[in-house]
This record gives sequence, C-alpha cells and structure tokens, in this order.
Amino acid sequence: MKRLVFASLPLATALLLACSPAAPTTVAAVEQVPGAPLADPDIRHVTIPERSQPYVQIEQAVLEPEHAAIRAPARVAFRDGAVSTVGAPAPGRVIKLLVEAGEKVEAGAPLVTIASPEASEYAMDLARARIEVDAANDALTRQEEMAKTGVGREVERIAAKHRLAESKAALSHAQKAVSMLGPNSGGMVTVTAPIEGTILRRLTTVGAQVEPGGDPLLEIGNPEALWVVAEVFQDDLQLVHEGSKVTLEFAGRPGTVEGHVEGIGVLVDTGLRRAPVYVSIDAAVTGLTPGSYARASILAPAEQGVTLPKTAVLIKDGTHSIVYVEESEGQFAQRAVVLGHTFGEHVQVISGIKAGERVAVAGALLLDAEAQQLL
Repeated sequence: MKRLVFASLPLATALLLACSPAAPTTVAAVEQVPGAPLADPDIRHVTIPERSQPYVQIEQAVLEPEHAAIRAPARVAFRDGAVSTVGAPAPGRVIKLLVEAGEKVEAGAPLVTIASPEASEYAMDLARARIEVDAANDALTRQEEMAKTGVGREVERIAAKHRLAESKAALSHAQKAVSMLGPNSGGMVTVTAPIEGTILRRLTTVGAQVEPGGDPLLEIGNPEALWVVAEVFQDDLQLVHEGSKVTLEFAGRPGTVEGHVEGIGVLVDTGLRRAPVYVSIDAAVTGLTPGSYARASILAPAEQGVTLPKTAVLIKDGTHSIVYVEESEGQFAQRAVVLGHTFGEHVQVISGIKAGERVAVAGALLLDAEAQQLL
C-alpha cells in the first residue's frame, strides 16, 4: 500500500493523492462543508470538488450479500462406510490375486485365494458336529420310546436331551466359523468382495503369510458414495450450520457445483486450527476422484448488520474504524462503525451503517487525511 502524504492548508483544505487505474496520480482538493454548525461536532462532514468525484466509488450497503461466504480448501473423499478393508478370514498363505487396482467389482466377487490348513480343520469340525447332532437326536428318540413302554429311565432321557442341546450348540458354532471363511474347499479359501466398488489398493502379494486381524489384503471403495470435506478455520465454525448452501469448484473442471453442509466435525487440527465440514453434492457429478482438491464457498450470511468491502473501512489512531457515508452528490459524513466477521475481501458491519445507505468503498483515503490505513 502506498503511503499518502498530506499538506496542511488554511480553512481545513487538504491536498490529497488519489490513485486510479485511469489516472495513476491525481491531486484532489478536499474541503469541509461550509455553512451551519454540525448537529454532532464529532462527526466530520466532507465535500469534494467535481473533478475528484471520479476517484471515489460508491456502493449501497445491503443485507446478506452473495459474497458473505466462508472460503475454505477442500478435498473429495469417500463417505463413511463407503470404504471396506478386506482382511484374511483364516491364517494361511496367499496363492493367487484375482483382481487389479482400479478394477470394478460386484459384491461377492472373488478377490484372493488363500491356502489354509485351518480351513480344512473348520470343515472337519463342521462335519463332526453334524454327526454328533444326528447321534444325540437318535439317542433322545430311543429314550423317549423306552419311556413310553415303561422300560426307560427318566434320568437317561434327560441326559440324552442335554447331549442333543450341546451338540446343536457345537454345530451352530462350527457353521459360523465356516461361513466366515467364505467359499472354501480342500483347504483353499476364496476371499470375496464385501461391497460393490473399485479396488483402491492391493496390500498383499502372492506368497505372503496372512492371518485374521493382521495386515489387510485389499481396500475397496464405492466411487458413487462421495462427499467433499472442507477444512474451515475454527473461528469460522460458528457461522457454519447444517443445510447451509455451498458452491464447489473442482481442480481441472470448469464451472461450479452446488451442495449443502451435511455435517460439521468436532475435531480441530491443532496445528492448522481447522475443522472438517462435510458437504453433500446436490446433483450427480461424474469423473470425481477421491483425494482430488476442491474449493468450497459456504454461504454464511451475517445474522445482523451489513457487509461492505474492506476498502471502505479506515482505521484511525490504530483503534477506531470509520467509513464515509454519502449524504448527497460529492458530500460525505464520517461514521464510526463496529466490525464483526471478515468474509474474504468483505467485512461485516454490526452497527453504524444501515442497509440502503451509500458508502464510499474506493477512494476513502481521499476523504480523510487523518486515517492511517485501510482495514
């Protein structure tokens, strides 16, 4: 920012340096409004000659303008539950990998073949449990028939009934163990896809020793179940609400896409002081890749006051914020304001300005020789 140097002239007239793309350097005279005494002596009234007016740009203060938005870096990510990590259902050795990274698969599609001696044991346990259930059932039937003819003992009938219940419980356990293996035969286990999606990564190799709870074999993601995660500054989170409209821009894609806030994260990155805001895309967008970068503009209109360009606000004495309000053509009144939240190049004005008032948003330094800087 260029520092402006002002000369002190009689009758409160100042020579000011005005900057404009059309005229890089122009000197304009600014003089106090002559006439009747001011109603408020603390309010400075200024008039500028006609030749200086082109260097002062005026805008009307409005409520909830389009630029009242929080801008944040973002990335495309899978929704919760849209990524599945596939592990080994039984200890063994990888014999064959049946898919490649990037390949699309249906739920239940074969992925990996594992040679597992324990899979054979699970099958034997299941066959043994079935035999025991049949034997216990026959024993109970025999005891009940003997009881009907009066030759059986009640204690033996009750014991047979208990043995049948135990064998059924063992059979249920064996069936669950085998079902968790998936398709298997002769000690060979075929690991299948738990969800429909795309193979994101292969995390094992042929010959690798694997076991349940160990390193995963593959990752599968559903490319249709995506959302955008925006990283919002902690101080801005209070202005973000579920359902807020969001405009999204994606790297390498022209135009914008509309969305809305679906959820707000509670964890804050202690280093960057940002928290995740989850944005749902309103319409289907093809070609989005998880991990690609985006930019989110979250609509967060001020709940009170108006917003103005930051160039409209002057700082005086390092503490006071003022703007200049147009009273008539070429005539302005100094107005003290209280500022709120900053939205990029705009700032919320909580008090001091009403909607509809016309404010000098460019060339404000031309109106005030005592202001040290812009906001």
